[in-house]
Amino acid sequence: MVTTRSAPPVLCRESAAAIWGIPRLGRWPDAVHLADVGRTRPRSRNGVVWHQDRLEASEVVEIGGVFVTDLTRTLVDLARVTPFLGAVVSLDYGMRARVMLPTGGWVRGASRDELTERLECGASPRGRHGARTAIAFGDQASGSVGESLSRGQMHLLGFPAPRLQVRMPRPDGRDDIVDFDWPEFGLFGEFDGHGKYLRSEYTRGRAIADIVIAEKRREDRIRRRHRPFAVRWEWSIARRPRLLAQHLEEAGLPRVRHRARHFATGSTDARQANGGE
Repeated sequence: MVTTRSAPPVLCRESAAAIWGIPRLGRWPDAVHLADVGRTRPRSRNGVVWHQDRLEASEVVEIGGVFVTDLTRTLVDLARVTPFLGAVVSLDYGMRARVMLPTGGWVRGASRDELTERLECGASPRGRHGARTAIAFGDQASGSVGESLSRGQMHLLGFPAPRLQVRMPRPDGRDDIVDFDWPEFGLFGEFDGHGKYLRSEYTRGRAIADIVIAEKRREDRIRRRHRPFAVRWEWSIARRPRLLAQHLEEAGLPRVRHRARHFATGSTDARQANGGE
């Protein structure tokens, strides 16, 4: 269907996100999402969903021979229609200084100001309030899907906001980098995704045992010189807000407010999280 229409269709929402390489929580939808740029109001059927939102010519780009909504518009659309945690995962990635395309090459990420302006200038008010919240919360410093999910869970659960990707000086003049840092509580946190031990870009030819030993030495170094307490968790905990809350509280991190009212929506979103980085 995507390749047989006489007028080139424009992929939008989740379908555009897949072309951009924007991560999401849960399974990708089976349906193809298209923007009705010609205002012909076609019917959604046979696995194709058409969207009538206004789309400017400047919001359409070509990637690998496929027309898609540009990065900023795609992120805004996702933020409007995706629950908070899923929106944060996509926004954190798209707000980076550079975003790598699945086809190779890099493009400039979308800034918070650009996302906010595009959201407020859009024709449809649907989901605008939730999108504002997610865009304001988005942070390009988040290092992975698991870290973004964890950070969003912490927010919904009422924990203090951590500093992200904090450098800790080493005796040899280099730095150790921690995923999460709460200096006021003498605590740092690490999300242990599967990629740290399995993916070649992280392992760089090292055996898993060597990686585990290096991680242990790094943690000991940080605890001796910078933070006395450490907390680690993986996907099985990050997906489940109650387990994550228990894990953080047992490590000595207090809640600073009651959990957010949209916690239930976030919980459902998290339970659908996949196990990727």
